[in-house]
This record gives sequence, structure tokens and C-alpha cells, in this order.
Amino acid sequence: MKGRHLYLFGLLVALAGLFARPAHAQDAREIKGIVVDSIGQTPLPGVTIFVKGTSNGAATSPTGEFTIRAADNAVLVVSYIGYDKIEVPVSGRSNIRISLSQSKTMLNETVVIGYGTMKKSSVTASVTKVENTILDQMPAGRPEAALVGRLAGVNISQNRSQPGQAPTIRIRGASSIDAGNEPLVVIDGVPGGNLGMINMNDVQSIEVLKDASSAAIYGSRAAGGVIIVTMKKGSAGKTRFNFNGYAGLAKARLHDDWITGQEYYDYAVKYQNREWLWANPSADVSIPVWGDARRPATYQVNPVINNGANMIWQDEVMQTAPMQSYNISASGGTEKMTYYVSGTYKDEIGTLQNTWFKSYGVRANVDVKASKNVSLGFMLNPSYSKRRLSDRVVSDYAKIPSFVEGQRADGTYPRPRDYWAAVVSGQTSPAAILNGTYSYGATFSNVGEAYLKIDLAKGLSLRSSVGSTIAYNNSDFFQTSYALSTFQNNGNDITSNSINMLNENVLSYNTSFKGGHELSAIAGASYQKNRSKGSYMYAVPNSYVNETVHTLNNAVIDQTKSYTANSAWGLVSYFSRVHYGYKEKYLASASIRTDGSSRFGPNNKWGYFPSASLAWRVKQEEFMKGISAISDLKVRGSWGITGNFNIGDFQYLGQIKDAIYSPNNSVIKGQAQSNFENNNLGWEKTKGWDVGIELGLLKNRIQIVADYYSKRTYDLLYNVSVPATTGFTSGLTNIGDVSNKGFEIELTTRNIIGPKFTWSTSFNLAMNKNRVEDLGGVNERITTDAQGMSWILRVGEPMFSYYGYRQIGVYTDAESLTKYPSLAGTKVGMPIYEDRDGNGSITPNDKDILGNFQPKAILGMVNNFTYKNFDLSIAMQASLGSKMYNYENQFYQGALLGAMRRSLVENQWWSTSDIGNGSTPAAPFLR
Repeated sequence: MKGRHLYLFGLLVALAGLFARPAHAQDAREIKGIVVDSIGQTPLPGVTIFVKGTSNGAATSPTGEFTIRAADNAVLVVSYIGYDKIEVPVSGRSNIRISLSQSKTMLNETVVIGYGTMKKSSVTASVTKVENTILDQMPAGRPEAALVGRLAGVNISQNRSQPGQAPTIRIRGASSIDAGNEPLVVIDGVPGGNLGMINMNDVQSIEVLKDASSAAIYGSRAAGGVIIVTMKKGSAGKTRFNFNGYAGLAKARLHDDWITGQEYYDYAVKYQNREWLWANPSADVSIPVWGDARRPATYQVNPVINNGANMIWQDEVMQTAPMQSYNISASGGTEKMTYYVSGTYKDEIGTLQNTWFKSYGVRANVDVKASKNVSLGFMLNPSYSKRRLSDRVVSDYAKIPSFVEGQRADGTYPRPRDYWAAVVSGQTSPAAILNGTYSYGATFSNVGEAYLKIDLAKGLSLRSSVGSTIAYNNSDFFQTSYALSTFQNNGNDITSNSINMLNENVLSYNTSFKGGHELSAIAGASYQKNRSKGSYMYAVPNSYVNETVHTLNNAVIDQTKSYTANSAWGLVSYFSRVHYGYKEKYLASASIRTDGSSRFGPNNKWGYFPSASLAWRVKQEEFMKGISAISDLKVRGSWGITGNFNIGDFQYLGQIKDAIYSPNNSVIKGQAQSNFENNNLGWEKTKGWDVGIELGLLKNRIQIVADYYSKRTYDLLYNVSVPATTGFTSGLTNIGDVSNKGFEIELTTRNIIGPKFTWSTSFNLAMNKNRVEDLGGVNERITTDAQGMSWILRVGEPMFSYYGYRQIGVYTDAESLTKYPSLAGTKVGMPIYEDRDGNGSITPNDKDILGNFQPKAILGMVNNFTYKNFDLSIAMQASLGSKMYNYENQFYQGALLGAMRRSLVENQWWSTSDIGNGSTPAAPFLR
């Protein structure tokens, strides 16, 4: 069937050629031929053939044959995916046999695996690679956005509430409770960076090490997976200049069902009458809602709101936000020295007014061949960024009632209670907050590395490098008195800096033996040290002499909040890896890494992280030679252990923190111990295995990669609750287990391959099941948020599931209130909760797991099109099965008499004669 489709495609191409013949077509004649593989001499279907300099083309049939019209002196351009493109002169022939050779580039494609590279065909673990062919052309403020939908098992959750803000990345689910789940980012061999430091224009490729075997070489920091970024380098030749720029627009997805005017007034009246009846069942709601002393002031409704501004504050504070980026680079060199230099400017306006982000960056890579056996080089990547942020989330701006106008002519900003006493929100006007808040942040950073490589003998080399990551951060904040509900101005200034130094020394050996044996090995040691320092200065509220000068020299410093801090951590590591291959059919790899960290107690400073993996390239076997439909087939399996040390510094010690006390009615800041000492505090570890299959069909025109994995994180770094009688409330210890199991599949198809037009599709699906396996002898631990929702860690359930009463209806009348069990104080209009234990009453035992924020499945699909010098990429990502606790909507249901959304208001229970949709309770009881 596939061959028939290719044959039909060839007919279409040939017919198209009839309508686009060149001027010398009168000299053309019919030429027949066949295209075969140069090794097996098997016919190749779907090969594209064009007459050079024309649009006259054809494609081979399922038997590899083709017919095309061409002149005797014409040249045929022959191309096929996975094979080298060639040009064949007709030279007067009527029948031509063409042999294509497999592309060496395809056969020898390499991937970065940590402290080295390896042929993709020889990789024995789960590694995904994305080449930067068009990623740098995507209008994305951060590089992570260009990866959305392209990597199976990699969930990128975007959050543009602030311009330039980093998204959340999870590789094969979350494993840790308190020690973080972010992947380790390695940029040009320097671990510990972040993707915000780079520009996609400078990226050559990105590899993701997903399973424990591939990531174990990075040991203590690889439990969340590893993202390796390889930056572009120069090559010998004339200087090549490249310019890349884009401009785009960002627009927030907003609500479109806001209530204003008369409708708002009517619902406010209904709300107040309902509240009055609940407080006093004998209340007479027919009493006028304003100006009648018989109705308590709390339940009156000022008619002025019926003639208000009809503001939709969401639309007032949000905007369509432009973004732009420009990058220019120069690369080139000689056989002795190559270089790559680039500069980047980005400007991103926030979708929330008065927010923006600007950044400037320079990158330089220089490599020098000093002699036959010695090479050296350096990399520098300084960058500077500045941003203006908001100290509020969007819901804080959108929840103001619609009757409140913006800035008055006299420059003042009205508040809801200027219209309606204390019944409505006491918050400041959104316009006042946006215009009266000055929150700025600035960051200067530089990632640098210098290396020396010496070839000691044939196949044996030593690479030594020194790298550093330097960051200076400053944020200054000032808020005017009119921007705060307390009418008191406020401000702070925070400065911090950090220096992370890294020295790595890697000995590499590569050789091959007669009979098809290949061996490669590395052994290395690294030393890393990080120092950080910060100054945190806060003003006493309302102490600014005036609101013109925003710096702290214009205010009184709050000594109870202000402080300076110094911290440091170190990591010493030893690692090795060996890889063996026999005739590129049977492959084996093993590695081990040992890490010692200053963050752990003296009894557990060292962690050991081994891994092993095997692969069998089935396609290389003799019995597969005659199966031409299968281009490649490899099965692999891996096992390994990775670690996590992402906790604060000196957590194993009994730390001293500030404590405020007031002897003799005077405030004094002292110090007191804040936690237990734990000399046994040690590594959080993740043990995992993976089995995978890689399949290529029809000369790799269709490629499938499927993996099933299981990983279990044990000795969790977890802050457990302790009795307050100890003087502390929690302690960090190693306790508990969490598992993740899942399935991934990647499907890549090259749908159309032509000299002018190409179309390829990549689809991926990942399914992950997260489960708490152990909590140190207890079955569950519950955390209650200040907003009312509870989260539970329960053995057998996903981490941090939502926990509460399950609503099954609404008490619509007095009869239903007696029919179903209820909580104490329940009234008509409140929700009916499920009596799960069937004892006739609602108790905490009836609470249930209501869902989980982790998706059950993640899908991604990317379509890439090219036509001549134009390209189009369409990327999509879907997250299925997760639950979202939307606390924001509770502001828009009338409970606080703020902004109201029709979809959240009209279906509520209002009275026994107006029950709404019968399943939505009255607003106050959703808080």
C-alpha cells in the first residue's frame, strides 16, 4: 500500500512537470530508468528525480522504476531520505540505472551523552535529540518555548504571568517532595546553568537524558533528568555572517462574560437578600434595599453602583504585548583556529500593563589547534537583563467591582468602599496598584569555560577545563501610599551574588580491534564550589520622607526584617564509563559516579551512582538483510541510580535563625535554634530501569521509538512534622519512597521529500503514573492551604492529590436538608457532601481524594514544512487527565461583591424558588 501511494505521488509530480516545461522542452525525449541501493542493489521506491534547472520531475514506482522527459545533455538530480543526493548526466542514454549510497551523515550521526559523544546507532540508553534547524526562528521569549511538543516524556508548562519567566519542566514525572524536580542543565559541558542564559540562535542541538542509565554519569544532580545544550562553534573557511530577527505578539486568554450595570446591581440585591435571610430567616426582603433603617446596613445595596463606570478591569489592565529579538553572528577560521561570536537583543512587553523584560547577551567560542597533539579554547557568555514586574497576580486586578472608575481628573484613584461602605472589597484600585508600584529587577551573569586537550597516545586524550558561572542580582521595590490599602508607602532593596567554580578532568580512550570489536572509556574527576552572598534591606512602612525619592536613604530601615547572608556548598566527584560494541550489533555500556557533598551530614556525605545498559541492533543480523522494508531495528534495556542534593546549605546542622522578642515592651531581634541537627542526613536516590525499541521503516522514512520505564525514588529528603513540644515544628530527614512508571512513543514521518518542498511530522505520546510508596511508617500526611484546599500524601496515591469533601449536589430546600446528612451549621443552598462511610453524618472520615495536578498523558505534534527558502513549523502540546484547583474563580461568584462572571453567578442557588442549575451552591460556601 505504501509503494502504491509513492507511485501515485510520482505520477502527480510527473503530471506537474508537464505544465512547467522549460523553453528547450522541444528537445526533450522520454527516458526510463531504475534507482537501487548501492549495497544491496534493491530497488528504492519514492526516490525524487528532477531535471536540473527545471521543475520537471518524477518519482520512482514501488519497483524503483521511473520515466521522465529530458534532453540528451540534461542532468538528473536524484535525492532520497537517508541517502546522498547525486547528479547524473543523461549523456544521450535512453535507459539509466542509478545507484544511491547511504548518507554517511545519517549513519554517523552523533549524540552528546555527557562527557563525550557517541554515534546515535550505538547509544544503549534513552536519549532524545533535537537539532536546531528552525527552532531559532520561533518567536519565543525563552528557549524552552521552542521545545514544546517536541520531546516525549518532557512536560513544559508555560506561565507568562511575568515577562521572561521560566516555565516548569518535568521529565518523566515528579519524584521528590521537598528537594526539587527540575532537570540538570548542562551548557557546553558546564553543569548547573539554566536555559534562560542562552539564546536559541546560538544552539546547535539539545539532548535530553531521560533514563537513569544515561543520566547517572551526572550522579547527584540527575534525578530530574538532564538537558544537555551544545552551542554552535566555528568551522574553517571564510567568515560567515548570519542575522536572525523576529517580532511577535502575545495575548492573554481572558474571560468574556463579565457582568456590569443594571445586571450587576440586580445580582448584588439578590446576594444581599440571600445573606439577610440566612442570618435572619424571618427577615422581610421586600424592605427597600437602600435608605430604610429597618434593613441592617450590612444588607443594603447602594443604588450608585447602578450608574457606575461599567469597567471591565481585566480589559483595562491587560494588553496585547509585542516581543522582538535580534541576533547577529560571525563564524569562521582556519585549520589552526576557529571562532563563533554572536550578540543578541530581546525586548518583551508583558501582557499585564507596566511589565516588561529586556536582555542583552554576547557569546564567544574560540578553539585553537596549538599543535598536532594539543588543542585549547574558551567560551564566554556574558548577559544582562532588566525587567519590571508586578507584585500581584492577574486575579487581584480583575476582581474589582465594575462600578469603580479609573483615575479621576484630580489624579486620585477611587476604591470600592468609596461607593459602598464596608460591604465590598477594601482593595485599592488596579490602576493605582499598577501605576504606584515600582518593582524592578536586574541580573548580570556570565558563563565561561577554558579547556586544554592533550592527545597522549593513539586514541588516548586528556581534557582539563575550568569553568565558572557568575551572577549578580538586584531588585528594588517601592510602593506609593495610594497603591496600598493601608495607605502606607513601603519599599525594599535586595542584592545578591553568586560564584560557581568548576574544574573537570576527563581521560578518554577510544580504540577498535580486529574482528569488529570497539571500545571506548572515560575516567574523570571534578570539583565544584559555590559561594553566595546577599543583602536584604526593608523600609519601615510609611517611613519615606516623600514619595519622589524611592531609594532607602529616604526612609527608615526596618532592623527586624533587614539582614545579610553568606552561604557556600561544595561537591567532589569521580566518575567513569566504558562502552563496548561488537560489529555494531551487540552493545554494552556501564558507568559509575561517586559524589561527596557538603550539604549532607558527616555520616552520609558520599553517594554512589552506578548504571548499566545493553542494546542489540537486530537489523545488523544476517536474517534481517532481506527485509528491505525495515531500515533499522534496535532493542535496548538499561538500569541505573541517580541522586538529588537540591536542598539548602547546611541543612544537616542545627541552624540559628532570627527570633523577635519584646522584653520590657521593647522589640529586640535575637537568635535561636530553628531545627534539629541530623548527622545522618544523606542522598535522595532514584533507581530506575528502561526498555526501549527503535524502528526505522522504508529507508527510515518512518521512525518509531518506544520506551517503557519504571523508577523509584527512596530516602526522600523530606521535612516531616515533629511535635511542637520539642521546640521545633519540622525536621529534614531521609524518609519515604515515590515511584513513577510510564510509556513513551515517538513517531516521525517524512511525508514529502522534494528539492523544493518538504513536509515532515513528529508525534509523541507519554503516559506516566505517579504513586507514593512509603511515608516512613505512616499512611498519609495532609497539608491545608490558607485558601481552603487540602493536599494529601497517601500511600498508593499520586503525590499531593487534592483532598476534601466530594460534593454530590445542593440542598435546594428544607426537605433536602433533612434527607441528606450534613455538616454542623449547614443551611439550604449549601453543598451536599458524600457520606462515604455511610454512617449518616458528615465527618472528616468522609473526605476523599478529588484528583491530582499531574497529567495522565502528554501529547505533542510538530509539522515542519519547507518551500524553497521559506519554512513553516506548527507545534502543539496537550496535557490530559490533570485536575486544576481554580481558586481564582471564587472571586468572581459574588461572594465578596467584587467582579462577577455570568457563568459563575447565574447558575447558583439563590432561593427555594430560584435554585439555579440545582448543582451549584450559593457563593459564600465556595470560599
